[in-house]
Amino acid sequence: MMLVYTDIITPRVNYAIGLVFTSVLNIPFKITEDKKEFDEYTLPKIAYTRIPDFFGIYIAAHNLLFDTHTKEVMPEADKNYVDFPRFFKSNSQDFLGYDIFAMTFYFATRYEEYQVSEKDNHQRFQAEKSISFKYKCLHIPFLNKAIHEFALKLKQEFPSLNTVKRTFNFISTIDIDNAFAYAHKGLTRNLGGLAKDVLSLKFAKALLRIKSNVNDQSDPYNTFDLINTLSGESKTALQYFVLIGDHSTYDKNPHHKNQGFRKLIKSLSVNHPIGLHPSYESYNEPEKIGVEKKRLEEITGKKVSSARCHFLRLTLPETYRTFIAEGITDDYTMIYASQSGFRTGLCTPFNWFDLEKNEPTNLMIHTSAIMEGTLRDYNKLSTEKAQNTALLLMQEVKKYGGEFISIFHNDSFVAGENHWIDVYKSILNESKS
Repeated sequence: MMLVYTDIITPRVNYAIGLVFTSVLNIPFKITEDKKEFDEYTLPKIAYTRIPDFFGIYIAAHNLLFDTHTKEVMPEADKNYVDFPRFFKSNSQDFLGYDIFAMTFYFATRYEEYQVSEKDNHQRFQAEKSISFKYKCLHIPFLNKAIHEFALKLKQEFPSLNTVKRTFNFISTIDIDNAFAYAHKGLTRNLGGLAKDVLSLKFAKALLRIKSNVNDQSDPYNTFDLINTLSGESKTALQYFVLIGDHSTYDKNPHHKNQGFRKLIKSLSVNHPIGLHPSYESYNEPEKIGVEKKRLEEITGKKVSSARCHFLRLTLPETYRTFIAEGITDDYTMIYASQSGFRTGLCTPFNWFDLEKNEPTNLMIHTSAIMEGTLRDYNKLSTEKAQNTALLLMQEVKKYGGEFISIFHNDSFVAGENHWIDVYKSILNESKS
């Protein structure tokens, strides 16, 4: 067991050290404020202190983990770095030359998002405004890299230190923003669309609309048999996130009482986990999250414990506090809309820390790495470059036995989109190699 001495055991200190040793390295640890206990301990030990005092191996602590509130903190690192940028650098001759615990805490808690008021048109924190983007490390799980290097140095000092390598895990997730292009959308919406198609002389589209309403298996967005087949053939973990909010400009699924929509959700829930896709409107009306969760649970007959916000719209800490209050235990929202990569700097799941309350929570954060909409619509990548991007990111995650999560939408599997289906297949295949 690793013993860590620190001046004061604060919630932040306890959380950051636990994230490094338990969540990432699987190393048992204990924190102490007792110098005598630390001095007499004969097994692996390290001090985390603001006042070096003959501790042997120590990390010079930044004040961040001893604060009780958020304040203006924008850490800097050398622009030219090897492997990963080192933030919260130290002026003393300590073990690493920077504070790995403060760095981990800062990026895992998304500390910078509490300080930036400028957001995009959908009220989202922008990837391009992030420190990771500025330092060109968004595409690597740089905290995992840093923690891995830390563990190697510890192993050199303490050969008896046992580390357990994590097992790589891949989860394919599908967001159902629009289960059907035409079916089950209601008479008013379909008649309006049909009239528009006819007036625009789009007769093939009008015919497809009619066929889809006669038999929803003809609907172009009803691609779930294909998705499920690909998952089954590759033995890949698959999870769906269902948008079930009331209709609005950005919430376009059928009504939650529509029997065809309910039948689809029910059938998917038989073999796959179903998570909530909180509606666009729930961002400003968080009480809708609980309402939508109950709708989904009533349809599936199962408890819903995971969520990913529609349009990736979340605000900290309000969204996550609402999740906790409503019984959501696992969040999959932590990815940028406009850039692939690792928003938290981590590729391993970890518990969220509420900065304003200055306390850890039981909400598990799963950082997703790629979304087809990012690659295709924001970055305008060819399918070949999109595939290469996804596979390079996955290779990074494999190095650290992390969790690689992809996001696709059912409407990306429509007929005529075979090139994007091939990208998806390549991701499934790479996850097994």
